Amino acid sequence: MAAYNVLIFGALLLGCGSGGLFVVRLTNPRLKGLAWLGAAFSVGGVGALLLVFEHVLPRLLGILGADLMILLAFVLLHVSFLELVEAESFVPKMGILLLVIQGAMSFLSINGTVTGRVRVMMVGLLVAVQVSETARLLIRHGKRDMRAPAWFNIVILAFFAVLNLARSIGMAVGTVTGTFAEQVATLAYGIYIAVALGLAFGFFWMTTATLSAALEHIASTDPLTRLYNRRAFRYWCDKEVKRSQSRGRLFSVLMIDLDHFKKINDRFGHLAGDGALCAAVEKMQDSIRGIDILGRWGGEEFILLLPGASPDSALVIADRLRLNVAKIMVGATGELHRLEEILGDPNDMMRVTVSLGVTTYRGKGDTVESMLKRADEGLYEAKATGRNRIVAMT
Repeated sequence: MAAYNVLIFGALLLGCGSGGLFVVRLTNPRLKGLAWLGAAFSVGGVGALLLVFEHVLPRLLGILGADLMILLAFVLLHVSFLELVEAESFVPKMGILLLVIQGAMSFLSINGTVTGRVRVMMVGLLVAVQVSETARLLIRHGKRDMRAPAWFNIVILAFFAVLNLARSIGMAVGTVTGTFAEQVATLAYGIYIAVALGLAFGFFWMTTATLSAALEHIASTDPLTRLYNRRAFRYWCDKEVKRSQSRGRLFSVLMIDLDHFKKINDRFGHLAGDGALCAAVEKMQDSIRGIDILGRWGGEEFILLLPGASPDSALVIADRLRLNVAKIMVGATGELHRLEEILGDPNDMMRVTVSLGVTTYRGKGDTVESMLKRADEGLYEAKATGRNRIVAMT
């Protein structure tokens, strides 16, 4: 009787949870995986009710339906995580195979080929395999911004897999029988409910972490060039100052400005100007190291942080960047060319060049504001003395 009460309570809880999840999904269509999670709760609730009324329902519905619904709930849970982590495919191949195996086992149980104990043992074993597959998915696809909530779910799934495996092994060797088997079943049903609630919490935690990371990315990224914006770049500069003060190493900052950018816009149009900006960014990124941080300071102005770079190293990188950007040519109709690809009259085209101001951290007492001011002064001098050149402010 206790087991039936737990199952009825679980069915009601899962049904209410499912309704809530569907409402949230309908009002927030961008939230990924919620519809599948709601479906998992619905199917799980139906499976619990079928177990309650298994003895009064036709055997085909009572046994086959209950077993498949319980396993299907965990397969749908897996699909919800597939969508949340943006996997390449949402098809649960392992889950489909397990459902086929479960269906075959249920038919054998209906025909009397296998005993009820073997049937229950197989349900637990297949559920353990499915939740292990979901845990493996989260380990493999867990992004940095959702690492903590992902591991919260992984721990729950691993515990649940071990529990089902232990129960199945106990039934296989005959240690879980009689009254003890009923007590274990009641406990297992209660744990099923607790696991469902825990995974729902973990799922929402992962969703919140994903949304927070997406909002942070939007807030810190320039939409056109996909570079860090001014606010984000200042954060990395402040971080580099602290690192330099603790380790005693230098770093440099480059202020970069596209020369005659207004002329490009006026002559070829703003779309060509945007294209020139993006092409210049691509050349800049090809010119720097993996640890360097490039940002858009505003308009046609960019800024570059060079961790660990001495004045000489900064000048080498700056000159490489300047030469690479100078390979870009804007054509008569606004199309972009590389210098080595020019076949027509170069006079009908306009070369993209940059001027740069360079400065290096002076040690304790120097500030980000002072460095930015020096780099800006160097940039101003570079533009005032001919453009397409570099001025270092020591």
